[in-house]
Amino acid sequence: MLTPGRIAIFVLFCLRRACVAAMRPALASGLLWFALVSVSSVHAQGVVLDGLSSGMLGRAGTVMLEHGSAFSAEEALALQRQGAFKGAGVAVPKFGIGSQPVWFHLSVDNRGDRAVSRRLLAGVSWIERLDVFIVRGGVPVSQWGAGDGDASRRHPLGSLGYAFDHDFEPGITEILLRAETADPLVLPVRLLSPDAATAAMRLQDYGYGMLYGFLLALIAYNAMLYAGLRDSSHLNYALYLATFILLNISYSGRGYEWLWPESVIFQQYVTLVLMVLFGCAGLRFASSFLELGRLHPQAERGVRVLMWIGLGAIALTVVMQSQAAAAVVAFVFVLAFSVLMVGLGVLSLRHGRRPASYFLAGAVVAMAGAAVTATSVWAGLPYSEAFFHAAELGMVVEGSLLALALAYRMRLVQAARTEAEHLSRIDPLTGLLNRRAFLGLAEGVWSTAARKGRPLSIILIDLDHFKAINDTYGHETGDRALMAVAGALNRNCRRGDISARWGGEEFILLLPETSAEQARTMAVRLLSDIRSMPVSDQAGAACLSASLGVVERRKHEVLEALIREADGCMYEAKRAGRGCVRGVSDARGDTALAAD
Repeated sequence: MLTPGRIAIFVLFCLRRACVAAMRPALASGLLWFALVSVSSVHAQGVVLDGLSSGMLGRAGTVMLEHGSAFSAEEALALQRQGAFKGAGVAVPKFGIGSQPVWFHLSVDNRGDRAVSRRLLAGVSWIERLDVFIVRGGVPVSQWGAGDGDASRRHPLGSLGYAFDHDFEPGITEILLRAETADPLVLPVRLLSPDAATAAMRLQDYGYGMLYGFLLALIAYNAMLYAGLRDSSHLNYALYLATFILLNISYSGRGYEWLWPESVIFQQYVTLVLMVLFGCAGLRFASSFLELGRLHPQAERGVRVLMWIGLGAIALTVVMQSQAAAAVVAFVFVLAFSVLMVGLGVLSLRHGRRPASYFLAGAVVAMAGAAVTATSVWAGLPYSEAFFHAAELGMVVEGSLLALALAYRMRLVQAARTEAEHLSRIDPLTGLLNRRAFLGLAEGVWSTAARKGRPLSIILIDLDHFKAINDTYGHETGDRALMAVAGALNRNCRRGDISARWGGEEFILLLPETSAEQARTMAVRLLSDIRSMPVSDQAGAACLSASLGVVERRKHEVLEALIREADGCMYEAKRAGRGCVRGVSDARGDTALAAD
């Protein structure tokens, strides 16, 4: 997955360092200039100020690449008069990475009879040096300096670029720009009315406000989930989003405008370092979310090694104060991060990890957005505001998909926990409650009966000669015998009765609102049902029998006392020859024998 947001732009920043080191700048610039001139060799005629739209003005201007030493404004104007400037042929001229400085000329015709105020928006936030000249009658009358290469120069207004206000007098006014940067040189130029400029600024602020608000809400939500659930995936996702916000603030020019306006050196490295940190945060989130340590330990070790290599390399380049090396490190790391994120999503999806489908979809969307932004800034697609912000849109969609992935994963975890809790209460062989679950449910029934003085009885059942069944017919037949008894309990129990496997070949049945005589009648019916279910095997058929003890609550203070007495009655049934029912009458307190 390519890094979301406008990271693609700064990937290009890194690449141009390598280009500058590997190519002769004059050759690269010459090729770009040839491609630009081949688009249009016709001189543009400028613009009429009245009724001018808010669109880009590249086609109305002319451009020239500067070779050799820097030109003065007068020299550039002289060359423009001699026809050295050529029509840009596109709405926004682009010159690639490591380009020579570029001059841009635009004629503005105010056909009215009074001055008109306009705001000139030019360049992008990462241009290192931008000089603006206002020319009247062939003579520069105003000049401004901007760019992030000098803290004393004008700072950008976010993604709008650099802003300059001017009152255009009636007649022809010329605008002359000189742009210089080693990063991708993109030169959007717009002339806006004060109202349109305010609207553009408001739209940018609202857009970034919505973006940051959405991401901050996701950060807060996942931070709270981490505090409650202690699932590291939520914490790592919050850190991933927080790192993107910092990176976005950096490369959009807001950081240089708001946070470190006087630190040019910091500005040179902060975005490159944040690129590596963002990639590390993304890989850390992927590792925890996809459970690489448990499911794919080799992939998890590879992710960890890549993270340490990236962090160590970028730290070394900063210490050595080598911006070109830092750019190469950041580019290579982001490339590896992008490929690895998609690969991890595919790997997890192939191994049946259903949440990985959301993860992979988010990776694809973010990659598409970053690719559109990268090609619109460098080469391929034409530059436009929509394409420029495609990566941010990709980040929003990716954030939504990853939030859904986390929610889906949390639902799976909760379902697994619920299933585990259910299985911990159920005997896996018979499907009845186990002893712990029985006691938990029986306590509430016991409390109600004791508080309201209602009848309550217990039947304790032990399968006769169970060891002999296992020894003669095998344990599989013994298991079938236990399941047959469980089936008899399920068939004879009423709604509200609680049955469970008490342990081994013993079963228990709690009967609310049931007297001793009623419980004894049910015990006899159960015994008859059990006797009628022979369990067949290749070695023959095993006839089942059981001993049952029946007791009604009388003066018992606790449930355990009632169970102990039922256990005693069950053993009395065994001593009486098995295959019978013994119990204690609620009225007489003596032991009574049910009919066999």
